[in-house]
Amino acid sequence: MSKAILVGLIDKAKDEIVEKYADGMIEHLQSDEYKEKVASKINKKIDIPFVSEEKEQIFFEKIVDLVTDIVEGIVKK
Repeated sequence: MSKAILVGLIDKAKDEIVEKYADGMIEHLQSDEYKEKVASKINKKIDIPFVSEEKEQIFFEKIVDLVTDIVEGIVKK
């Protein structure tokens, strides 16, 4: 089997997998539970001076929401 045929098969399989699982992946990424979990992990790693932990959490949740919206746009493209 030539390399070009193999690459084509792999590319086709990748596209089919993305199509099959994209909606579930986006649903998971957009869930409040996932966003809160990711934002909390970021909040533990980053401290913004003079900003309370609660406000930092809200800020990071908004950032995660923005990023997941961007990812959704890329995946559904």
